[in-house]
Formats: sequence, C-alpha cells, structure tokens
Amino acid sequence: MPLLDEVLVYIKGLWLLIQGDREGYRWLDISEDGLWRSFTAMLWSLPALAVGWASWRLYYLSAMPSGTTVGFGFFVELMITDLAGWLLPIALTAILARPLGFSIFVVPVIVTTNWLQVPLAYAMAVPAAMLLLVPGSADLVALLWLLLIFANAALLFRLLRTVTANQNLLAAALTTLFLLSPLMIMQFLQHLFGLMPG
Repeated sequence: MPLLDEVLVYIKGLWLLIQGDREGYRWLDISEDGLWRSFTAMLWSLPALAVGWASWRLYYLSAMPSGTTVGFGFFVELMITDLAGWLLPIALTAILARPLGFSIFVVPVIVTTNWLQVPLAYAMAVPAAMLLLVPGSADLVALLWLLLIFANAALLFRLLRTVTANQNLLAAALTTLFLLSPLMIMQFLQHLFGLMPG
C-alpha cells in the first residue's frame, strides 16, 4: 500500500492534469503495476467513507420509528454499496473501451479516477462530519453537498479531457458515466439492502 508521501505525489500529478498540463503524468504511475496499486485508493478513502456511513446512520435513525437500531451489518451494506459505486464505472469503462475505440486511454482513466477519489472522499466527508457535530446544520450541509457535486463534475471532466488528449466528447461521455452509474447502482443497492428509511 502506498505511503502518504506517495499518495500526495499522485494528487499533485492529478492537479497538473486537471489544469491541462500533461506533465502530471510524470507524477503518476500508469504502468500495469500502477493500475493495480491505484485500487489501494479505496483503502486510503476508508476513513472518509466511514464518516459518511456514520452520518447516514444518523439520518436513517432520525427518520425511523423511535427505538430502531442498526448493527454492524448496516455498515457492511453501506461499504458494499460504496464499493459497487466505485467499481461499476471502472468496469463499464473497460467493457466499452474496445467497441468504442478508446482502449489506449483505459489505464490512465482508471488510475487517475481512482486516485481522484481520495481527495474527493475527504471533501465529501466535511459536510457529513458537520451533520454529526453541528446540530441544525442540515440546510448548510445540503448547500455544501450541492457545491461539492458540481465541483466534482468539473474536476472530473477537466481531468478526463486531459487524459483523453482533449477529446471533449469522449471526456464528457466518461464524466457522465463516472457520475451517473454510481448513483444508479448505489440507489438500487440502498433499496435492496433496506438502507433507505421508510
């Protein structure tokens, strides 16, 4: 598993790519080993994701009848849901790459989007932590979440535009894939596992 210094180097590379500077690749490992190592980004994101799970637990219990409890399995199901949301767009990218003719970009797309999830996960943990720690912050949190969603979309598109050699249409299609497919699978699993209050 990469150490913090290495992860920060990757994030520096991402920031350069987001700015349209292809020198960012010098700070990233897009070899085959780098591809598999990029999935350790999930482990680096776990603390931030756990804050989100705690926040979801609070929301769930507040919307359920008094006396409702949740056990360890609740958090396992949340983890499975987030994992599916992370992996589905990667799997779809790999499946669609050959028939749509962008196979050359698959590895850099996967590596960069995996590492981008780390800072994004911690950014999204901020409003989740506010819900846990600041009573009455729901309206502010909703606004902050909305702003973060737009920022996520903008950063992802700019990153993918550089990674795909400024192919705007392909970058837009991949951005849509990486934004919408997780929402769809996560919503499905939330209903399947009974994670939605009601």
